[in-house]
Order: sequence, then C-alpha cells, then structure tokens
Amino acid sequence: MPQPYRSPLPFALVVLASLAASPASAVLAGAVEAGQFLVTLNAAAIDNLNDAAISEEQRNERFRKLARDSFDLPRISKFVLGINWRRATPEQREAFLDVFEDVNLQRFMPMFAKYADQKFTVDKTRPDKNKPRLYFVDSTIHRGEAEPVSIEWRIIKTDDRYKIIDVVAEGVSMVLTLRNEYGAVIKNKGIDGLIDQLRKRINKDDGAAPNTAAAQ
Repeated sequence: MPQPYRSPLPFALVVLASLAASPASAVLAGAVEAGQFLVTLNAAAIDNLNDAAISEEQRNERFRKLARDSFDLPRISKFVLGINWRRATPEQREAFLDVFEDVNLQRFMPMFAKYADQKFTVDKTRPDKNKPRLYFVDSTIHRGEAEPVSIEWRIIKTDDRYKIIDVVAEGVSMVLTLRNEYGAVIKNKGIDGLIDQLRKRINKDDGAAPNTAAAQ
C-alpha cells in the first residue's frame, strides 16, 4: 500500500541558507522557489491520491484543479499547435484548450499514481541564462531496486506564480513530442480533426482508466 508522501523540506532550507551569503541570491532565489513549488505540487498530488475518504470523481476534480493551477496550459497549447494556433478560429482555440486540459489530466494523474509509493527528490534548480523568469528543475523518482527515473521540469514565473511549461523525461520533451504529433494530425485532418481525435482518445482511455483509490 502506498505510503503518504513526505515533503523533503530540508532541501529548500539548506539551499536558502546557502543563498543568503551569495551575491547572486536575488537571481537564484527564484530557482529555489521553483524547486519548492515542484516539491509542494508533488506532495499535494500524492496526498490527493492517498485520500481514501473521497470518491473517484472528487479525486479527479481535485487533480484537475491542481493541474490547472500548476501547468500553463494556454502557453503550452500555443506552442504545441505552433503556427496552427494563429490559423485557428476563436472557437477552435477554446475547444482545443478544453480537450487539451483533459489530455494533461490523463497523462499526469496515472504517472503520480504509479510512483505514489516511491521517493521523489528535487536534485538541482537553475535559472535560464537568457530568460530570467524561466527555471529548470531536475528531479529523480527513486524506485527501490529499479533504475531511478530522471525528470526535468521547465517552470516559468508569471505574476508571482510558478507554472510548468514542459516536462522532459529521460531526455524526451513533452511539448516537442506533442508539437510533432499534433502537427502531423493537423496536416492530414485539420485542427477540427485533431480535436475530434483527442476527444475520442480521452473517451477511450476513460473507459480503461485505473481506479487510483483501489491501491489504497
């Protein structure tokens, strides 16, 4: 049975203490906050999965809100559609944003459920050299005797809030993968064809979605 996740707060405290004496503390403080944002997000996701007192519907809605608050879905949507975002009508953009939110929910909820009983650590945070509000956070999922999983989170700070704009797992970028995949579909079926295909995929996956509470 998965054990409740415990946030590694000493990580943030140690880094903050080291930054206090650094002349670059003003620049690096944002990187520390980005790392702590990710630690808090992971803890909240695991707490939600471990909560046996709520229904599966409530669990999904909580996770949807968490994903909406933590991922910059409008920014990601514009990137993965590329030039097609500018070509899309307002109605198509709205429809894509709606379905893309469901796509992300189905992508990340099973991932958190799969690793709910594993140790999650933030290993390194660093600001982008050319974009001061963009940060890279390296993390590791320790899977006992199995090989650990390395994940890089690309996080941007907007309006004093941190949001994820890309996830790179074992060197593979989520947004670049989706951009290539969606571009190929749009080339053959158009934007409406992509939206319809994503909706069908979501409905199919819903029918086979694992019950995360069953593991409690």
